Amino acid sequence: MAEFARLLSYAGLRVLTPAVLVVLLSGLWLVLAGSEWTLTQSWVLLALGAFAAAFLIGAVHLSRSALQLERAAITTPDLAVARAAIGRWLVGYGLVLAILVFTLWDMVFKPGL
Repeated sequence: MAEFARLLSYAGLRVLTPAVLVVLLSGLWLVLAGSEWTLTQSWVLLALGAFAAAFLIGAVHLSRSALQLERAAITTPDLAVARAAIGRWLVGYGLVLAILVFTLWDMVFKPGL
């Protein structure tokens, strides 16, 4: 459990944050490069709003849960607290995943276009 806690902190900063920035910038570039799309279309606004929600949940909830897990697993090894922290992290991760699946649907089917 301690190894998983360390992995969350490491991967979050070094893998997930750059990946999030690449996805956002490439999506904006694709919209701006396409002559038939604008940033004011409803499907683009929905995708940006969902992306912002997923980012905030990840930045606030997932990082806080990962830090609690790391504290519970490393500094004071308490299995019950660590399991609760993993449970909170998994709930947040599931929510982010659901939002990103909605965003994928939005970008494929482009409602309102």
